[in-house]
Amino acid sequence: MRKFKLFFDETKEEQWVNDMSQQGWHLKNHRIFLYIFEKGEPGQYVYRCDMLEGFGYSKVAKDYIDFVEGTGAELVYKKLHWVYFRQHRNVGPFELYSDTSSKLMLINRVLMLYIALALIGLLLAIINGGASLYGEVLHLNDFFAGVGTGIFAVMLIPITMLLIRRRNLKKKMALYEV
Repeated sequence: MRKFKLFFDETKEEQWVNDMSQQGWHLKNHRIFLYIFEKGEPGQYVYRCDMLEGFGYSKVAKDYIDFVEGTGAELVYKKLHWVYFRQHRNVGPFELYSDTSSKLMLINRVLMLYIALALIGLLLAIINGGASLYGEVLHLNDFFAGVGTGIFAVMLIPITMLLIRRRNLKKKMALYEV
């Protein structure tokens, strides 16, 4: 089965993939907005998604994948720095981030990616918007200025959501500090 979905919140994405697993659909592959599932036993696996440091090709990233696989989990999919792991439910609980500080580090990595995408959109809007104001006017400049503005505006939503999650995690960490 193939499903098109767009997520800006990795926790909601992970929950949805686990809900699909509960229905017997297990993640097999993933492309930008396309999730590919195969039929299996309902609830057989627990899935966790993660964002590796760097672009996922560093020695640290490889060591991390080896470490997680060493715990009994299986690497389902890896594209650049995004990975999906799964573990058979009978093995036991499967968590990648069990403490607040590691969850905060994940949020910071995702936040940096979204900020970079927003800035690329803003840069695209400024360059093409400026080009359409001077000299020969190409309709493509207007189009790309609109695309860039749209990317920038859309990325503000997940950035805001991540900033709120990060603030709440920091408050939680402060509660437990002495």
